[in-house]
Amino acid sequence: MSKYYKDADDLYRIYGYFMDKILTDEKIGPKMSKAGIIIRFIYTDPDSEITIDLKNPPQKEGYYGSYYLGPCSIKEDVWSKQAADFSHSFWHGHENPIAAVTKGRVKQGGNIVAMMKLLPVVRPAFQFFPIILKEMGLDHLIIQKK
Repeated sequence: MSKYYKDADDLYRIYGYFMDKILTDEKIGPKMSKAGIIIRFIYTDPDSEITIDLKNPPQKEGYYGSYYLGPCSIKEDVWSKQAADFSHSFWHGHENPIAAVTKGRVKQGGNIVAMMKLLPVVRPAFQFFPIILKEMGLDHLIIQKK
């Protein structure tokens, strides 16, 4: 049972809002688009998927990439599978993704090097996640540093 998400629709609502913020951000978006890859995040508990396309021209004006909530037919270059609660903690800046892979908490495949190069690029997005939760009236989902 997830600590943060009631179901996949709940996760999609939160992450959709978050993706809108980071893929339109003037500092983060252009750097992300330079990665030129398609990443699929496969989540468990709740079972869900999010695909971020940084390879093809964005579908929406003002965006630096496209994203798809739920299974889609676009082929990823790299994938990452993890518990949704781990991802929630990661976007707060509380997780070390490399350590998580070595400990088996995160499984990955495909062009992993390209995805690892994105880590320093997305680090500034850690500040956005608690902000979007607050904007959505979900203060109770914000993880406080211990």
